[in-house]
Amino acid sequence: MSITIVLAKRSKMESEILCRALKAYSRQIAILACVLTAEELLKKVAEHQPKVTVISSTLEGDVQGGLKALRMLCAAGTTTRPIMLVDCSSREMVTDGFSAGAKGIVCRDAPFEVLCKCIRRVSAGQIWIDSQQLQWILESLATREPVRVFNAQGIPLLTKREEQIVQLVAEALPSMEIASKLGVSAHTVKNHLFRIYEKLGISNRSELILYTLSNRQSKAGL
Repeated sequence: MSITIVLAKRSKMESEILCRALKAYSRQIAILACVLTAEELLKKVAEHQPKVTVISSTLEGDVQGGLKALRMLCAAGTTTRPIMLVDCSSREMVTDGFSAGAKGIVCRDAPFEVLCKCIRRVSAGQIWIDSQQLQWILESLATREPVRVFNAQGIPLLTKREEQIVQLVAEALPSMEIASKLGVSAHTVKNHLFRIYEKLGISNRSELILYTLSNRQSKAGL
């Protein structure tokens, strides 16, 4: 099955070079459109419904243009899975990028193979994050207030015990330590985690941490 992609790059030349490189890399990759602006990106994503979008952190001459485009995609409720290609991987860019809806962040200095692996993983429904990026996110979470997750009707999705576990996961504690802190068995913690994943539509700790960060960022912006 093809991995359909829409590219949003800061220049036509960059867009064409990346498009040709991806097509040469794998016959499974299908580039549906190449755009230069956030407005064009939204239009093409709505038109083609690509599995993945690859977005430059700089768009239309604005170093925040990629982040703005990510937030617009998220607000539009699209199903595409965005990857942000950044000039420099920094704490602020990583936390802002994942908060804005990115499913993977790749530095422009990384080998081309890294971007290709990221595209495959993100297309398969996974989150692409390296150890340094995860550490920055954990540190960011440690300075914030505990999160409460609600549905569209304002009803909490998680129980108080589940919220406690989410907070401890965000602090990078393993299941055994969480169990010790809460006075329960590690098996009980794993069962709680399974229910949390099911309720939030995620599948692992990394995605839970990113979900938590995104939720807190959204709440802070209200």
